[in-house]
Amino acid sequence: AREVFSREFYPPDENVEYEDGDAFRAALEKLPCCATNKKGTRDADPLNLVVVGGLGDAFPALIRRGWQPTEQTWSGSVLKMAKSALSGARYPYAPISPLYLYGRQQDLALQRARDNIHQRNHLRLWASPMHYHGRQVWVGQISRDIGSRLTIHSPYLTTHKIDPDVDEAARALIEDLAYSQFLAKIALVEGVGAAPLDAPRQNLTTDPYFTEGFRAVLFFEDHPTALPDIEILPWAGRPGSFVRPTDSGESQ
Repeated sequence: AREVFSREFYPPDENVEYEDGDAFRAALEKLPCCATNKKGTRDADPLNLVVVGGLGDAFPALIRRGWQPTEQTWSGSVLKMAKSALSGARYPYAPISPLYLYGRQQDLALQRARDNIHQRNHLRLWASPMHYHGRQVWVGQISRDIGSRLTIHSPYLTTHKIDPDVDEAARALIEDLAYSQFLAKIALVEGVGAAPLDAPRQNLTTDPYFTEGFRAVLFFEDHPTALPDIEILPWAGRPGSFVRPTDSGESQ
């Protein structure tokens, strides 16, 4: 995965540097609601995460908290997945199916294995053309797998079934990364839009999901931040949201 951080994803004239918090927030709210299939014709999982940081802060935090890069999908990894599914064994580097943003599949795929191949938290990240105060901005999708099933919507004829409460996966990530000591600020911005429990949406493989509709924004720094010193920016949210905005403070 290290070569991802040295790759030039965009021509210099397409990169956008943000210094103003309000302008950056507005840009994040204009992002697409969801990742898509390869043709861009169908919405997939909601883009519910933004990571501001890179090789010196955000990704050491993820690795420190047990997130592992996934293997590329090839015949050997598919066979291993099948064997793990039959035996119920853990496969901590199991590949993740490709979803698309910016015309390409995810630049990084990470997962945190749980009890067996059917259960894991997984995270897709795309390098965006945005930088905030000189730091790379990654747009992501996080969800929790709770089972496996057959499907005609995957070229491998199998897929992981996601926990329909996608906000819970984002909440769990935030709570966990708070202990990494690299997470400095947290905010919410408007994202996919609300999908209530009684009117869920569907992802690419027809799994239902519900959400308050926000995307979480995580700001990392390369120096330690104690848990009580993590700042909650007053960008968005509502009473009871999985990140509660504070009543004071300014856009950073």
